[in-house]
Amino acid sequence: MKTVNKYLIAATVAFFPFAAPMAASAADQFGAIAYSQQSQHYGWSVNMNSQNEAENAAMNQCYNYGSDCKDIWFSNACGALAIGSDGGWGMNWGENSTQAENKAIAQCNNVSKDCKVEFTKCTDNVH
Repeated sequence: MKTVNKYLIAATVAFFPFAAPMAASAADQFGAIAYSQQSQHYGWSVNMNSQNEAENAAMNQCYNYGSDCKDIWFSNACGALAIGSDGGWGMNWGENSTQAENKAIAQCNNVSKDCKVEFTKCTDNVH
């Protein structure tokens, strides 16, 4: 966790009062989901500082079980994985969990049948 010098913030606000709302806003958070159709295992990450960090964390978890991992990343949002009864799958993201799940099911239904959401993950700053 980063520490912030409170005197630096106070000086910044005093000289640049218009910057105060920006200083209070949360930084972007990234997440990713990786899935191996071969092994039917997945990896995931949320609340990472960059797209690269999120994808690497999810892919590393997935690669523990399969070599055919595919991933999707998201920022300040949710990601979902849906799997069909015949092993087809879909992953997608959305501004909230419902949107991500609906999009993942729709993507899965394009290649499979009886698709159901396996799981959904959201960054902490999703409202």
